[in-house]
Amino acid sequence: MGKTSEETARLDVQDALYGGFTEYLLRAAGLREGMRVLDVGCGTGGVSLAAARIVGPRGHVVGVDMNPEVLETARDNAAAAAMGNVRFEHRVLPDVELAEPVDALVGRLILMHLQDPVAVVKALTRSVRPGGLVTFQEINISRARAIPEVPLVTTCREWICAGQREAGSNPDMGEQLAQVLRSAGLSRPAVAVAVPTGDADSVAMSLVAETVRSLLPLIERSGVADAQDADVETLHSRLSQACEEAQATIYLSELVAAWGRLD
Repeated sequence: MGKTSEETARLDVQDALYGGFTEYLLRAAGLREGMRVLDVGCGTGGVSLAAARIVGPRGHVVGVDMNPEVLETARDNAAAAAMGNVRFEHRVLPDVELAEPVDALVGRLILMHLQDPVAVVKALTRSVRPGGLVTFQEINISRARAIPEVPLVTTCREWICAGQREAGSNPDMGEQLAQVLRSAGLSRPAVAVAVPTGDADSVAMSLVAETVRSLLPLIERSGVADAQDADVETLHSRLSQACEEAQATIYLSELVAAWGRLD
């Protein structure tokens, strides 16, 4: 997805839409007050801050990411939220070494970008104490849609899926998440799903348009569309207009959470 300022802004929009669902799913998975948490692929810090709110001042969260620039935004976001129980470190997965094991390993929208997510999860569980919680959240992009159908929304979904596949990412990692955790050694993982929605005036339009913008070089390389087809400078307004005319509700990508505990 790149390391541009535009992509960092897109991540903040994404968290505005998914943040509340992420916190709900973290609580459903068993994150509790006082836990020590490792958040991998933390980006601008949305998941880390959600975890920090849950674990409270008696707990602590370490967020790690491979992009040092985005970590500066994460630190700014933590400072703005007056969160003193979270810190951010530059790490490249799965090479994460901590001074002591954590009670929970969490991550959102990171496994979809990895060539071998099972191996990475296995390696990361070395940082989790026995009996600790492991939970990841991933999306199913192919489930995104407008009701009633809006052809431009459907087209954007197809472009985004094609761009992700061109990058070597799995656009529907959510539906495979439980199996990834099983293969990584977590027996009988539980699963839950949440779906953000919006209308023509919502920030959901911005997320779709800005995701197409971030992926445009990959979309073009995949051959499904070019810059003229996408016309990203007008895409947001065209999406809003099309959804307004159809009086449509947009259902964004499903957010799937799976979780289990280490034996």
